Amino acid sequence: MDVIALLDSLCLRAGACRWGVADAAPVDASDAALYDAWTARGAHGCMAYMERYADIRRDPRLLLEGARSVVVCAFSYRQPVHSAHISDYALGADYHGALRERMEGVATGLREALGGATRVCVDSAPLRERYWAVRAGVGGTGLSGRLIVPGAGADVMLAELITTAALPPSQPLGRSVCDGCRACVRSCPAGALDGSGGVDARRCLSCLTIEHRGELPEGTDLHGRLVGCDVCSAVCPASRREAAQGCSDVIDELRARPEVLALTPADAAAMTRGRFKALFARSAVMRLRLDGLRRNAFHILNNNS
Repeated sequence: MDVIALLDSLCLRAGACRWGVADAAPVDASDAALYDAWTARGAHGCMAYMERYADIRRDPRLLLEGARSVVVCAFSYRQPVHSAHISDYALGADYHGALRERMEGVATGLREALGGATRVCVDSAPLRERYWAVRAGVGGTGLSGRLIVPGAGADVMLAELITTAALPPSQPLGRSVCDGCRACVRSCPAGALDGSGGVDARRCLSCLTIEHRGELPEGTDLHGRLVGCDVCSAVCPASRREAAQGCSDVIDELRARPEVLALTPADAAAMTRGRFKALFARSAVMRLRLDGLRRNAFHILNNNS
């Protein structure tokens, strides 16, 4: 059986714009040390969960007994039209459910062909997604800290399949996809990028608008952002160049809904709980909750008045 052809068929049928395989093994010691230093200095901000399950973050085999391979798939969420207030990834359905369902199809196909056990992970298990994406040759990280995928750019979500099957590992890219132009560093509205690939979540607008609970830190300027921020990928010439290659079509579930695209801070500030549930019932914006969305909206309106 041609395992590579099988995987290619399964992953592309699932809608992945690129996929790869890495051996399930402990994370490289130097990379683990960088991650530990990042959390030690508090750069993960309010995301306390990034400190938990350190043993699993260092070794994906702890997520599935007998794990031998990690399949990484990238799915594009780059929209043909954009919102000035909401990140492209949040304009459609919740990517967690959409990608999990698609990856379960890959898992089923792999088990039927090769046997063994599988576990699907979509931004929920303590798995170092970008690390494994790089190891699997799916992409390379830029100075923005984001993964840049050949043929798709930086506007991608990752999903993983851990399996007990021994699959042929892919080769890492062996080249940098980042131009090193520092456009992302210069353009980051909150100055959250350190210029060497590090991100300070305490300043990142994606983290502040979504993960932060309670009142925003004094002096915060959301720059009109209600949910997330796409500036670093929008200004990245490497991301634009790769996305123009033509294999970065967004999957149906993640396509922008017109009513979400049209949402303004004034609309969000006046939103009722019923309207919020109706509009975002199956959206990643539910993580923010109505209180968080309205907090961001009032913050923007008050700062612009």
